[in-house]
Amino acid sequence: MKNNIFLTGFMGCGKTSVGRVLAQRLGWTFVDLDQVIVDRAGTSIKEIFASKGEPAFREVETAALAEVASRQSQVISTGGGAVIAQQNREAMRGAGRIVNLTASVETIAARVSGDSERPLLAADASVERISFMLQGREQFYADADLRLDTTGKSVEAVASEVIDSLKGFL
Repeated sequence: MKNNIFLTGFMGCGKTSVGRVLAQRLGWTFVDLDQVIVDRAGTSIKEIFASKGEPAFREVETAALAEVASRQSQVISTGGGAVIAQQNREAMRGAGRIVNLTASVETIAARVSGDSERPLLAADASVERISFMLQGREQFYADADLRLDTTGKSVEAVASEVIDSLKGFL
């Protein structure tokens, strides 16, 4: 098995922030899967959703994830919906450990408030909408090796928890 750490979780749970710190501490490469997709497409995720739709975006996401998963010694921040596809979960499981970051609905709402680059929340970033989306994804987020709540914790503290919890893997 490759020694990668895949960070999953809903928008605003800290995947990118924690991922950068975690990779630095481990001396690994940090990969933001959304950025890989943007670089490949030459346009923003918001624009991909607007022009091609979510199914087309998910296809690009799956291809990017498969490519990234073929390497090792990486901390990969996935998009919030990457875990929905069984193929993506299998690719992550076969290439490392999956760490799901969570946060309270109120924390997520506060963190994503005013961020117009999140296409699935652009029209409605309410607590109700976030709760609804979380419920629909919970079974996929639960399919992780480790789950950590980031509510009220610093990025550094969450990174330390990941390292402590995965000592035998690292």
